[in-house]
Amino acid sequence: MKLAFKILLVSVLTYFVGTVEAYDSEKLDGILDNLEEAIIDSDRASLLISDIDNSKSKFSVEQKARFLLLQGTRELINGNYKKSLIYFENAESLHPSNSLQVSIFLQQATAYVSLLEYQKALDVMSLNSLLVDNLKNMEQKGKVYIRLAGLYLSLQAYEEVKKYSLKASRFKEKLSLKNQCHSKLYFAVSKLKLNKLDGATSAFKDSSEFCKVNGFPLVGAMSMKGLGMVELERGNYLKALELFVGSLNNYQIFQYQLEINHIHALLAETYLGLKQPLKAKEYASFVISLPNETKNLEFKEIAMKVMSELSYQAGDYKQAYDYFVLHQDLSNTLLDDTKAKANAYQMAKFENGEKTREIHLLNKDRELYTAKAELTELQRNNERMMFLLICGSFIVLTLFAINMTLQKRKYKNLAQFDVLTGIYNRGTGQDKAENRYVKDSISGVNFSVILFDLDHFKNINDSYGHAMGDWVLKKVCEVVSIECRSGDIFTRFGGEEFALFMSNTDNDTAKKVAEKCRAQILAIETRYSGHEFTISASFGVATSTVKDLSLDPIIQRADVAMYQSKEHGRDRVSVYSSEVT
Repeated sequence: MKLAFKILLVSVLTYFVGTVEAYDSEKLDGILDNLEEAIIDSDRASLLISDIDNSKSKFSVEQKARFLLLQGTRELINGNYKKSLIYFENAESLHPSNSLQVSIFLQQATAYVSLLEYQKALDVMSLNSLLVDNLKNMEQKGKVYIRLAGLYLSLQAYEEVKKYSLKASRFKEKLSLKNQCHSKLYFAVSKLKLNKLDGATSAFKDSSEFCKVNGFPLVGAMSMKGLGMVELERGNYLKALELFVGSLNNYQIFQYQLEINHIHALLAETYLGLKQPLKAKEYASFVISLPNETKNLEFKEIAMKVMSELSYQAGDYKQAYDYFVLHQDLSNTLLDDTKAKANAYQMAKFENGEKTREIHLLNKDRELYTAKAELTELQRNNERMMFLLICGSFIVLTLFAINMTLQKRKYKNLAQFDVLTGIYNRGTGQDKAENRYVKDSISGVNFSVILFDLDHFKNINDSYGHAMGDWVLKKVCEVVSIECRSGDIFTRFGGEEFALFMSNTDNDTAKKVAEKCRAQILAIETRYSGHEFTISASFGVATSTVKDLSLDPIIQRADVAMYQSKEHGRDRVSVYSSEVT
């Protein structure tokens, strides 16, 4: 009898304790529900969190994770994104139910987007895709798909926006009217962003009518704005104006400043298209005066472009240029952000979320080993990179040295040689000859100079053109070079005048060389040039004497002899003598 009484007593106590615990759990869930409702009210949320701190020792694992999630959400709303991530990571570490894990990762992704860490946001979303698909609650799954569509919209991944808005629409019977409204809006926006204008028009009309009928005028205003953007894209400015003004009136009722700013930018662009500069300037000026915050950059970029065009039309080109520079700076900033999002999306797109998640879970106990292996590999990679860098630097320096040598040789040739004929120019040839003469005079040997000038060269240029004159000059140098000895210095003195400086050469030898050169020039066959005419030259020869202190007197005497040849009928060689004046 006593045993039966004890068993009955234990059963009653167990039932009573279980009932109390269930009551306490429901009470704590209610407190958390109140916190969730008040999360956007900073003061009220702070008071509730303080109260909950006193009771959290009684929380179940699920309730602890939910409380951490709500604390992180509050920090997210207040703009403390990094702090919010700490709460979300702590909540995730408790391994709560799937539905709570989904809420945690959505908030994590939102925080990463706010921190502009797009790759991390997409990684979180990709890793948890299987978790979302396995949700049993169809209403919750539809809500998550809508939330994902919104996240992908902020990441400018418009194909994903379209995909998840369509997924959400399949659960419309389970979704609230508000969520259905958002699903239709996201689908319409994806069509617009993917430049499917016909589809966008149809989708925005659908979302506008649905949201207005079901009592969501703000989303209806967004749909109206979308229709206006489609008409603006098509150049239907009057229709776009009507839609934007209607949308603006609705936004002003709700004091939705971000959308009001966007509408002002779009109206500035619309009035520009309607050729109403005063109105365009009014709306553009409003947008330009907005704070330089990230959320306003897209609107300010549109306004700067409008103001640049208005200034240009007004003839104020400097101001037009200044606005254009500001527009370009904003465009580049926005483009860089778009590129970062696109790169992150492309990397995440090809990741296998399920496999990555599985590997992550299986390797938790091997993190230290992996870290060491990665460090070792990193050191090896650094060594390889250093080796490649050294080799690369050596190759670059070698190529640079070779290039410099070639350039130096090229410029040296340009400085020393006549571009047309390829023989020494006057400066180089005379310098070399002067140095050779000094050595010869010290050694007591003769030094001879031959000067020659082409006869009637001007007539050739005048009759056949300068191209033919160039051909003659090159041909003369070609045949004279054949008669030059290895030590002779053949130089173009200028125009059609040439000099041949001959070391260790007496008068007679120089005269013989001059005669050979004269004969070679006279023998040039001109018919291959396309014209037939005779080429001849007048030569003057002079040799050094003991009285010569430099090369100049010898050149002067050769010049006198050359003019003697011209005076005596040209096409001849004259050797300077003291009788010639």
